[in-house]
Amino acid sequence: MIRNASQGAATFCHMPGGRRYNATYMKASTRSSPPPAAALRAWRHRGMDCLCGNVRMAARALTTVYDAFLAPTGITASQLAVLWCVVSREPVSMREIAEVLVMDKTTVSRGLAGLLEMGLVAIRTGEADGRKRLASSTAKGRRVFAAALPRWKAAQSWVERRMGSRPFARNVDQAKRLALAVAQSSAA
Repeated sequence: MIRNASQGAATFCHMPGGRRYNATYMKASTRSSPPPAAALRAWRHRGMDCLCGNVRMAARALTTVYDAFLAPTGITASQLAVLWCVVSREPVSMREIAEVLVMDKTTVSRGLAGLLEMGLVAIRTGEADGRKRLASSTAKGRRVFAAALPRWKAAQSWVERRMGSRPFARNVDQAKRLALAVAQSSAA
């Protein structure tokens, strides 16, 4: 992507492995003098109006909060999401977990592997189709899930107090609608 550098835009160059770097910034950073202040401000704010970037930033911040609240249970927010899906739908296929949580099968497989290693879920092959893998919670998994729920609710309350009840409810609703809209359009 090449744009006019005087407007603070960047020239992105591709590196081996598909990585990209900002050639304009790299050239500026090798100079003895810093880039002009206007170009630096534009570079720092680039992407701040990007929905994906901002949702990912919020997700990282929220994950840190939820993980801290869930730490005494020994599971993370991501593991709780997968375990919750298993407990509420068991026995459940990996495909269904992927659809419900809007994840790819590889991510679901990694999440289930961790829960399996901890003894929180059991995986068996489907009766009608031996290629299908079905997940069910174990007694230990149900105990951990029951212990995690009040901590999850505490994390929810903590975030809600920081945001206010109305903005919190609006954001939860918007996040659901966003996931549904994007998941439906990418499946089409």
